[in-house]
Amino acid sequence: MNIEYLKKLSNSDSIASNEAEVRNVMLEELKDYADEISYDNLGSIIFKKEGNINGPKIMICSHIDEVGFMVRSISSQGQIMLMEVGGVKQLSKFMQKVRITTNEGHKVNGILNANYDNGVATKVYVDIGATSYEEVLKLGIEVGDMVTFTTEFEELDIDNTICGKAFDDRLGCFIIGEVLKKLKNEVHPNTVYFVGTSSEEVGIRGAKTATYKINPDIILPIDVACFSDEFIRDHTNNRQISKGMMLTNFDKTLVPNRKLINFIKKSARNLNKELQLDMFTTGGTDGGEAHKVYSGKPVAVSCIPVRYGHCGYSIANKNDIQDAIDIFVEIIKNFDEKAYEETIKF
Repeated sequence: MNIEYLKKLSNSDSIASNEAEVRNVMLEELKDYADEISYDNLGSIIFKKEGNINGPKIMICSHIDEVGFMVRSISSQGQIMLMEVGGVKQLSKFMQKVRITTNEGHKVNGILNANYDNGVATKVYVDIGATSYEEVLKLGIEVGDMVTFTTEFEELDIDNTICGKAFDDRLGCFIIGEVLKKLKNEVHPNTVYFVGTSSEEVGIRGAKTATYKINPDIILPIDVACFSDEFIRDHTNNRQISKGMMLTNFDKTLVPNRKLINFIKKSARNLNKELQLDMFTTGGTDGGEAHKVYSGKPVAVSCIPVRYGHCGYSIANKNDIQDAIDIFVEIIKNFDEKAYEETIKF
């Protein structure tokens, strides 16, 4: 497991439609492992790995954007007002260190703050220490600039435990890259498209456009999920770190293909890997839009459990990530034309 690669992904800044940093990190790391690299017109990056050209086409995707903000306006006193991009948690909008990325790529650090109004953050802004509108402009800051948390990736003292920002969904991006690397000398009965999708956090957009471009037979999104209360560790919480990869049986945007679910379960059993089986009562993933393209696409969603999400920090376990890498390699090695035909047999 290349932790330095994961660190680069986590530390990169990329909100919806401003995702060049993550694309470039992925491109540099994976360019020698793909048979072909392409993009859709929203900025999703696609790494093609050829196997049996007569076999099924598999799309495995993870989104490259993170939640954050954009500069909305600048006050005469030099306060930088923000527009939220994606669902940032309310408590994460107070007294957090953030950085603004200017159009030229310059990074400007500041403090994120807001007014507290009955549990809701209003008038969210960044304070960079300026006292005037002109001081802000001199730094190259303008409306539309990206604002992200400054959290640095680190390995915590508990074995195999990591902490960082944007694990949603840089963990997924890391997994698809590591799976691609492991296929370098593998013969597989399919062609696989590993996709870093654009703009998931603002409406699951890149997954839809990439699916139209690729027209895969099946789609396997990889995302992350956290539980609402970290003091609950019973049967109601199937998003526990160090307990294995999650397999999602339902969310608000998708009820997955049962036969694909069973194929993933079988792949995990073949490796003696434990799975956590869960459902989402809110939210969705890339699969929510991708499965509706053309005449419909069989989809099954996997997730890495994390603690805390859509905020400045998340915690995850490296063993869960490695399990996912191993399971997806096993899926690819065995998903042939017969398995696909069985998937769409109704």
